[in-house]
Amino acid sequence: MTNRFEVSHANYGARAMREILKRQIETAVEGLPRGRPTDEEVHSIRKHMKAARGTLRLLRPLLSDRAYRAENRALRDAARAFGAARDGAVLVETLEDLVHKAKGNGARRGLARFEAHLKEDADRKRSRLARHGVRHSAAQLRAALRRVHSWPEPQMEWRAVCRSMRDSYQKGRQCARCNERQPSAATLHEWRKHAKYLRSQLEVIAPVQHASLQTMSAELRRLADQLGEEHDLSVLGDLARQGGLEREVARSLQKLIEKRRHRLRKRAISVGFPVYSEKPADFEARLRRYFRQWE
Repeated sequence: MTNRFEVSHANYGARAMREILKRQIETAVEGLPRGRPTDEEVHSIRKHMKAARGTLRLLRPLLSDRAYRAENRALRDAARAFGAARDGAVLVETLEDLVHKAKGNGARRGLARFEAHLKEDADRKRSRLARHGVRHSAAQLRAALRRVHSWPEPQMEWRAVCRSMRDSYQKGRQCARCNERQPSAATLHEWRKHAKYLRSQLEVIAPVQHASLQTMSAELRRLADQLGEEHDLSVLGDLARQGGLEREVARSLQKLIEKRRHRLRKRAISVGFPVYSEKPADFEARLRRYFRQWE
């Protein structure tokens, strides 16, 4: 049975992307929490919004620049409050993991105070999401859905999809090379975004996939997970520097953070660089071949 977020022989190419985008937005609207959101609800909503932005990119060659930017901005803004709530909770979890590795009771006590501060901040973000963020997200998503419904129906052909997937791949490849030479928090985060977009696009065309693309999807997931953890540690380190920690406690925490970030960066390069070893033109040609075989 075909997943409702995947292409099928009855509906494929750019036309399918428009329908899938509508379903992703509709699902996000339907899943908006009515009360204080749980971690699972926040994760699910963010997942659908990120997937929708990935699908939107597959339609970019068919849209005016103005239409694309309006839709992308709406989906990004709708996700913002959920992203803040997610970040608050994850930073607490990240610190808790590091506290167990800290040496000395004094360091642990100092980090416990910092952890309490992060929990208060996470609670405020969750409350803000419940009071205002959900309503704002609903308005943005419903407006985006109305615009998508008004678009002309695309053809059932793969040209625009191939071009867009090549673009996602090429941007990720550029990020891989940049981070091999001189990684930074900003460039690693950018790489993660493009890896996640490409993976979500591969999921949409899952029925078409050759085994090599299934392997690529799995490796992109590993890459995004490692880069996501690296980013969380980077943000935690920045907050710790502003958190008024005692000097020895701060030094101990930063040492743990940098050690873990270094290990994650090495793993990301090891996993991610082979994913982007193919030239973008060859990647696109391979996609076109798979699409022809599937049809």
